Amino acid sequence: MFFFFFFYDSEFSKRLQSIMEERGLDHAALAILANVSPLTVKRWLNGKFEPRQRNLLKISNALDVSSNYLIGRT
Repeated sequence: MFFFFFFYDSEFSKRLQSIMEERGLDHAALAILANVSPLTVKRWLNGKFEPRQRNLLKISNALDVSSNYLIGRT
């Protein structure tokens, strides 16, 4: 029996990856800046999860971008 898991690239994960590349950050560095686990950042980048509101604010503050931009509202 085989199981296939397909994860879509969410707007959030695309924008997060782009901003991290612009700033020269890897997932571990963002985890430190946003005070979350590196595994959590990897899951966001892979599109497996999107952050809760409190973590979205941490990310936006760490990257100096608006949370609306990160979730694709602007």
